[in-house]
Amino acid sequence: MSKKRVRRISLNSSLRHWCGGFVLFAHVSLNAWGVSPTLDDTTAGIEEIQLRPFEAIYATSALGMTLDLTRSLSVTDGTYTLSGRGKNMLINMNESADFQIKEGRVKGLRFDSRVKTLKTNKRRVLFNESEGIIDSMKRGDWTQHPWEPDVLDRFSQQQQLRLTLLQTEEPPDLLTFRVVDGPKVSEKRWERLADEIIDTPIGSLATVKYRAVHTNPKKRASEIWLAPRLDYLMVKTTHVERSSTVKVAIKSLTWLDAVSD
Repeated sequence: MSKKRVRRISLNSSLRHWCGGFVLFAHVSLNAWGVSPTLDDTTAGIEEIQLRPFEAIYATSALGMTLDLTRSLSVTDGTYTLSGRGKNMLINMNESADFQIKEGRVKGLRFDSRVKTLKTNKRRVLFNESEGIIDSMKRGDWTQHPWEPDVLDRFSQQQQLRLTLLQTEEPPDLLTFRVVDGPKVSEKRWERLADEIIDTPIGSLATVKYRAVHTNPKKRASEIWLAPRLDYLMVKTTHVERSSTVKVAIKSLTWLDAVSD
């Protein structure tokens, strides 16, 4: 194989890891205090909670390159729309998800993702509760799964994380969640680390920190920082895979509702 071909493969792989850093926002949700609870266990006596609409800009760096990523959350007639976008000379990415909040949980409706590097990768998830199915597309292939209330798409998961943390007195030591991605429904786990105070362009923030539980932590490592004062919004993340390190940090935040901060 030629050096040019090897370099092209390496670059494409690294760009996918970079994109993975952004998608990591969506890989951080949970449905439990270490287990998957029933709705009655976690929502009894709790009034329906809502999430504040916002727009945040994140600075992403990897491979000596940078990219600003915009994440926004809006709500219309009880349906939330989460969107993310970022673009430079090498990457063009757009993702969006619709969901509702029922009994303190994210109820997924649909998810669409289009990430273009050297090639275009598309994903889609359609939640059909009435028919009891979840349709998930990855790499052009559709897979059908049984509909379950605790299965989330990879993009809106962090909103479930925020909802759960907002309803707990103390962040749990272990977070677990289930996410559908193509033919798989996987369980992800995150363990709590020591809290940290970090400096950001929007001020010094006290944060709750978690680390992903990977089968091979020497090859893959992921950490996230969430700010309780910002309704547990993600303000920083790092993701290491093979020789690539992706860093994502908040640059700005605007609350889009009428409530003064």
